[in-house]
Order: sequence, then structure tokens, then C-alpha cells
Amino acid sequence: MKQIEKKTGLLWLEITAAAFILLIGTLLAPASQAEEMNLKLASDTINITTFYNGTTLTASGTVPADADVLVEVSGPKKNVALKVKGKVGGFLWMNKTDVELENTPAVYMVYTPEKLQTGLDKLGVGYQALVDNIAIEPESADKGFVFAEYVKLMEKAGVYGVNKGAITYGPADKGMKTYSLTLVIPPKMNAGDYMVRALACRQGTVIGRANQALQIRLTGLPKFIARLAFDHSLLFGIMAVVIAVAAGLIIGMLFKGGGGAH
Repeated sequence: MKQIEKKTGLLWLEITAAAFILLIGTLLAPASQAEEMNLKLASDTINITTFYNGTTLTASGTVPADADVLVEVSGPKKNVALKVKGKVGGFLWMNKTDVELENTPAVYMVYTPEKLQTGLDKLGVGYQALVDNIAIEPESADKGFVFAEYVKLMEKAGVYGVNKGAITYGPADKGMKTYSLTLVIPPKMNAGDYMVRALACRQGTVIGRANQALQIRLTGLPKFIARLAFDHSLLFGIMAVVIAVAAGLIIGMLFKGGGGAH
């Protein structure tokens, strides 16, 4: 009788252990899928050379087959001083208010697939998400309006943008699928450290993230000029004046030799 009770107890213990392992495996399955998500850049460094005029960069990775992926490119945050114009007297446009946007990224670009299951704002991505994290001085200023106007300026410079339909998917395999896109690096994206972030989302929820650092650096002549300007400002100023005078003399000689303007 004791042997039967002992065997029954062991059987119950084995069943309990198996159920516990099954439960843990079920809970960890989505997390392991999210961990498999990854992001790779064709290069993590871009060099600004003498004739640099922007470039492109390929990004790719894997994501769960039933999820979408978004990619953000963001730059260092800074405070931006702006002047808000308005009509004075009902007809004359003038600078009316000085405002400052605080904690504003110097670069912000979003890349999405053609079809997205939910809106960007629900995922904490896009311009609305930036507005929520940006402070404005004075607080009485219309933050939404000021930031919207600032975004227009940054979009013209090419350093802000929401690029829809820029991400393409590959076929699904073993519960995962590949994705790829081409990042546009505009010439006004200055030397510095940037972050490229991929977010996997399913049914309006972010289920995984992958980050890759991107460095843009000066090389060659641009690096020499920048170092000269910051470390030897007096010498840089003298050289600039000499070059300007020499250029003026050369142009004057060319026009004089050609008989001058008529």
C-alpha cells in the first residue's frame, strides 16, 4: 500500500513539473520571438569627404511573420530657438514672439511598410510622439502649431520625414520573415552620433525592438577645416581673409583682361 502511495506521489510530482515547464514555455514563446528580431546596417559609419552630398544606406533584418516593422532614425536632441511671426495692425507681418522647443531631435525619420495594421501614434512613433516629449518656452505658446511649422522647415531640409511604403518583406520561414529598406542620409545630416531603431508591432502593440548606432564623421579636408576652425580660430580667420582677397584679385584680373563689363 505504501508503495502504491509512493508511486502515486511521484506520478503527481512528474505531472506537476511537466505542466509547469509547459506553462513557462508558453509564456516565454512571444519573448523569444521578439528576441529573434534583429536589425543590420550595411555600414555603421558614413564618412563626409570633400565632395560629399548625402548618401543612402541599406538596412535589413528579421521580424516575426505575423508582425509589422517600423524603422526610426533619430539624432541628438537639442533646444531650438524660433521666432513666431504674426500680423501687427492687421496687415504688417513681423516677429511677435521668441519661443524655444526643448528636447527636440536634430534628425527624425520614420520608415513604414505599405500597409500598417495600426496608426503610428498608437505605437508611440511619429510627430505626435515627439510633441508629447517636447517642452516649449514660454509655456503659453501653442506648442502644436510651433512644432508643426518647425517640422515643415526640417522636412524641406530633408532631416525630418515619414516615408510610407519604404519597407518590403521577404517570404515567411519558421515563423519569421525578412525585411529591408533604404535609408536616405541627406547632406544636411551633420557629423555626429545617430540611432537607427526597428520596432516590431502586432495588433497595435510593440513586441520587440532592435537598435543600431550610426556614426557620421568628417574625414579628409572637411575634418581639417573643422579642426582648424574650432582649435585655431585666429589662424582660420586669417586664412579665410587671405583666400577671399586672393579670390577677389584673381576675378578682377580675369575681368580686366577680358575688357571689363559693358
